[in-house]
Amino acid sequence: MLQQLSERLAMILKFAAACWLVWACAAASGAGLAADAPIQWASVDGARLPLPPAGHPRLYLRAGHVAELPARLEDPVLKPAVDRLEAMARRSPQMRIEWDALQFLVSGDVQRGRAAIETALPLLRKCKLADHQDACRETGRMMVTGAIAYDWCYRLLTGEEKQAFIRELVRLAKTQECGYPPIGQGSVTGHASEAMIMRDMLSAGIAIYDEFPEMYRLAAGRFFREHLPARQWFYGGHAYHQGDSYGAHRFSWDTYPLWIFDRLGAGNVYGAEQRWIPYLWVYTTRPDGQRLRAGDTFAHSAPWGRPWSEYMGTLLVASYHGDRVLMDQFERQGGAGGNETLFEILWRKADLQPEPVRTLPLSRYFGSPFGWMVARTGWGEDSVIAEMKINEYNFVNHQHLDAGAFQIYFKGTLASDSGLYSGSSGAYGSPHCLNYYWRTIAHNSLLIYDPSEDFGRRGYGNDGGQRLPNGRSEPRNFDALLEPRNGYRTGKVLAHGFGPDPHTPDFTLLEGDITAAYSRKVRQVTRSFVFLNLRSAQVPAALVVFDRVVSAQPDFRKYWLLHTLEEPMVEAASATVQCTQRGSSGQLTLDVLMPPAPNAALSKVGGLGMEYWVFGTNYANDVDPERIAGSSREISAWRLELSPKAASAEDRFLAVMQMTDRTAPARWPVGRVEFAGHAGCEIAGPDAAWVVLFNQKGGRSADAVVFTLARPVRTRVLATGLVPGRWQARCAGRSETQLLEVSEDTGAAWLEAAAGTWTLTRQ
Repeated sequence: MLQQLSERLAMILKFAAACWLVWACAAASGAGLAADAPIQWASVDGARLPLPPAGHPRLYLRAGHVAELPARLEDPVLKPAVDRLEAMARRSPQMRIEWDALQFLVSGDVQRGRAAIETALPLLRKCKLADHQDACRETGRMMVTGAIAYDWCYRLLTGEEKQAFIRELVRLAKTQECGYPPIGQGSVTGHASEAMIMRDMLSAGIAIYDEFPEMYRLAAGRFFREHLPARQWFYGGHAYHQGDSYGAHRFSWDTYPLWIFDRLGAGNVYGAEQRWIPYLWVYTTRPDGQRLRAGDTFAHSAPWGRPWSEYMGTLLVASYHGDRVLMDQFERQGGAGGNETLFEILWRKADLQPEPVRTLPLSRYFGSPFGWMVARTGWGEDSVIAEMKINEYNFVNHQHLDAGAFQIYFKGTLASDSGLYSGSSGAYGSPHCLNYYWRTIAHNSLLIYDPSEDFGRRGYGNDGGQRLPNGRSEPRNFDALLEPRNGYRTGKVLAHGFGPDPHTPDFTLLEGDITAAYSRKVRQVTRSFVFLNLRSAQVPAALVVFDRVVSAQPDFRKYWLLHTLEEPMVEAASATVQCTQRGSSGQLTLDVLMPPAPNAALSKVGGLGMEYWVFGTNYANDVDPERIAGSSREISAWRLELSPKAASAEDRFLAVMQMTDRTAPARWPVGRVEFAGHAGCEIAGPDAAWVVLFNQKGGRSADAVVFTLARPVRTRVLATGLVPGRWQARCAGRSETQLLEVSEDTGAAWLEAAAGTWTLTRQ
């Protein structure tokens, strides 16, 4: 009897203790609601930091958000993510910790909270830096799990357990490539611009701040001193510099501080511009869900036919800013998932309804420090997409030496980047990368070949292309990026814009000076792009490219490049490119107008053993054919080279590319036109014509522009290189007059005109 009473008393005491713990947690949560008031900021080691508030939870959410969790876990929009996390928790002890900690927040179930703590500590102790590349991403993610258990289950921790957690979190922080204290690597690009500081150390630092403030001060301090200023600067261009794969990947890590600090109570630390970055991937997404190639592409290993993920960045920005178009993009690209699923549950705006991307304007400019333009004819399967680049800055790392490059997609890839970030010689820093893939020769840009040029760094041969900014070393910080002596500045946009209808433009213009992208072998290099939406089912679009190149020596030969997936057909000063792979049916027709025919040498380079040919050497890179068959890889094995036959210090290139369907090919007549001060091209369709005029002297002029239109059809005219202001267009012998507004951005006039001699004059 005495034993039964003793056991009953023990059960009562255990139940009372459990009730007390639940009450204590509830009381703590109640106190946390008061702690949701504005937090304090302080200057720490030269950086102004928001200080983690007293009370827990404060990592990723605060007490006010905890009250919303039960409804979120049952929300039909979030339910798939909840089910994924629960399924992962059944397979992974690490995910089980996070699931149990989440359930403890929701229900106050002490048993779940203690399970999270008691599983987390042994798992943290067991976690070691594995012997393979990027292993610190695994140890960094384990820091997140430890931080969640510490912060969310804080009231259940003993003093000894707190110290044990802190020891393990500091130990894991020391496995990170940036080191601990986190002073290594760069804060503009590189691995230290990924999760290790902006999520992993920051998260752990917030969790343990009361007992061990050092980690938060170090991680947040570096973020506010270095990472944030660089991003606030380049976010102004509404783009990201690390290519189609690493760009989306690294931007995703940028968005974690947005939410971490906001949920801490600090608000939006970035400002408004971050919202617009994912629109780069919206505009460069092809109808097949892949993206136009840019930089080091690892996403091409994804299965063919599956859209390329944009990771968490697009979702987190869409949710934070209530951007319905970006939510549509996130869902169309297949979402995220994986071990980031928890953050979708915590942060996704569940009531945000998607708005189709097809509501967007067809052209978009990505400004300084990029200077990129993307133009489209639509958002469906039959859309032409053209990308044009100036590159005001080159950030290196996973960005290529591709100032002045362009790409074209229509029912398949027609003008592409070349090379592979995989295969027998495709690893970062491989001979294929150093001498081909990263270099200008692998892009649709310009080469100026000085046979004696030394690129100044071991392993880099002479491709005739652009110089290596700062020896192609990553900028350590924002100051290093802006320092002129380091040479990251590679170009300047001279004009940009589209119209006359800003939503469905007839023309899209980008002009730039890319002289700074090259060494002293050049005196001047300018490139002008004009994309024309021809609004025809036969020939939906054309891209016109005009270049003016002045070399330091007349015998430095110049090359105009166009890379193709399949062997092009060359006939005199014209060529045809087709894309037949995987059911594609696109076709591109190239007409060379400058150099004039007697001086134009147009040839093709490529094929077996010459796929990656660089002035006598093929930097081979072989990929397993079976892996190619099921992947998104596209191998550009050919290129067109256009070069003047005669040596000259100054040369000009003018090329017109029309897009059509190879199963119903059409080719409209193209001709060169030249008037005093301006030269360009005419494209003659059956019902209308298009004339594009470029200022041959460069720069902008207030001089009158006189041109003659001979065709009986209505002609759409774009005249570039004009000073801004009001201009007048008048046809000789007629009273017809048009008033035109030339903007500072475009420096161009657009008009529709009948046959006759026209004069443009500035009023």
